[in-house]
Amino acid sequence: MKDTPSNIESSIAMSEANTPFEIHKGEFYLKNKDIEIKVKGSISFKWIPSLGQYFSGEVITKSNNNNILSWEIVEELTGKEFKVINKDLKYGRGIVIDTTINKGSNHEGTFIKGKIHKPNVVGDKSITVEKMFFSIPNLREIHGSVVKSYTNRRFLMARLELENDDYIITIDKCPNYKAKLKSLKDNGGYIILYSGELKRRKGPVNLENTEDIFHCLNAFITFLNGRRTATVFLQGIYEDDVKWIDYSNKIIDPYKHVHSWPQKYSTNGLNELWQRFSSLWKNTDDKNFLETVIHWYIEANSNSGFTEGSIIMAQTALELLYNWWIVEDKKLIIGEDAKKMSASNKIRLLLSQLNISHLAPDRFTELQELIDNDINIIDAPDAIVQIRNAIVHSQEEKRRKIIAIHPHAKHEALELSIWYIEMALLRILNYDGKYMNRCSIENNEEYVPWVDKVNIV
Repeated sequence: MKDTPSNIESSIAMSEANTPFEIHKGEFYLKNKDIEIKVKGSISFKWIPSLGQYFSGEVITKSNNNNILSWEIVEELTGKEFKVINKDLKYGRGIVIDTTINKGSNHEGTFIKGKIHKPNVVGDKSITVEKMFFSIPNLREIHGSVVKSYTNRRFLMARLELENDDYIITIDKCPNYKAKLKSLKDNGGYIILYSGELKRRKGPVNLENTEDIFHCLNAFITFLNGRRTATVFLQGIYEDDVKWIDYSNKIIDPYKHVHSWPQKYSTNGLNELWQRFSSLWKNTDDKNFLETVIHWYIEANSNSGFTEGSIIMAQTALELLYNWWIVEDKKLIIGEDAKKMSASNKIRLLLSQLNISHLAPDRFTELQELIDNDINIIDAPDAIVQIRNAIVHSQEEKRRKIIAIHPHAKHEALELSIWYIEMALLRILNYDGKYMNRCSIENNEEYVPWVDKVNIV
């Protein structure tokens, strides 16, 4: 096993979904300009009801400008903000969310609970380090290159390597991925499934100068996942010693099964995809485009607005793809003509760049039946737009039309719209490999439509 790299394992132990972990146990202080409260308790990271650091414990001493506070005044602290400090170690600023006075026969005391918000870094975040470790919750399974695991003494197809001109990023699937994923499916919520490492090609790193690359990476893995995920618990490492840990909250969706496009058993092409993605990210306008289109893609793919609301979100993404790619980047149509083009023609123009037919896929029988039976609907792009218009516009005729459309036809229109978005993004990112086709009967892995299959060896 000596020539095989070891997998990176998270320092946060989670065997079951939503398991909180303790950051500090013992005494700590809540301070602001007027009040200082000494608490004996714990500071923990919790996943539910919402991600973040929480503190709780019994009030030991309390003072207001060196005067002892009454229990009644402590009760009024709910909603007030304090610095959370353990000696000289700052955990961030916290808000008290509850105080309780226990007057039972066994024990009397005042108990306090709260949540810490930004900044959420434990340690001196200004220290530059050699590398940074991180964890990723809720990321779908991807079989990468081989690593060795000392936890269960076996080889794993677990590594995804992403490199560009500035950074080397290594992401490893946890050794007991399947067991953790089962816990996630059974319980919902969150569980750490991957761990990773970031290094700069030249020079050290710190929290501030890696903020944008992690933002970019979070958007990229969200696109791979089909649902929001992010890097969490960033640790600055110098000479194998942890110098600081960032517990800041990230936007991560609780578990829900959704379709996503990457192959399951191969990472071929993902590094090249990352290089193009991170290159586009460097331009402010392109970064805004990627963030926005992925947002609408994720919302539609997650069925956030149920079928009808998600159709609206998907067409918003298609409109953005048309404007950014067809009009602004490729300049295939310019001026007033670009603005006056109908929504269905915009989608058709997108499809012409993707080598995708304007007909409904064979699997979508209900959508095809709608097209066949409505003389005003020409093809699949027209069906998508007319369904969307019937949802958005509230005239009596439109309301009757949307009610008459079979729910399966609306669902198929949504799936087709999301497929168009995936293909357009992959084409923009110069991807030429295989993907999971959500529109095929068996969700087959196949090459993207613009690749010449005849010349593939």
